[in-house]
Amino acid sequence: MALRGNVALIDRGECSFLTKTINVELAGANAAIITEFNNESSEFDYYIEMIHDNTNRETHIPAGFLLGRNGVIIRNTLQRLKRAHALVNLPVNLTFTPPSKINHPPWLGW
Repeated sequence: MALRGNVALIDRGECSFLTKTINVELAGANAAIITEFNNESSEFDYYIEMIHDNTNRETHIPAGFLLGRNGVIIRNTLQRLKRAHALVNLPVNLTFTPPSKINHPPWLGW
């Protein structure tokens, strides 16, 4: 899949988040979203801290972590629809949103 100009959805896997982000940056991606695709992982429903890997390398694109269940929903939907990309809109106006709802993407059923 061509990453140039797109946001890459990446499986967390074994290498550092920095390595993953550098790799997709070199492939032309504008940003990286890293998630846990393995739903049997003990970390599937937990946020993972994206710590520095103690190297002098740098990346020049943003990277973020998405909970595993959310990444799996996006990936499975793309596969089911035979699509290589998607437009995902997340709500950011939280003015009148109760705090119990803030950390949930719209597809979780609140």
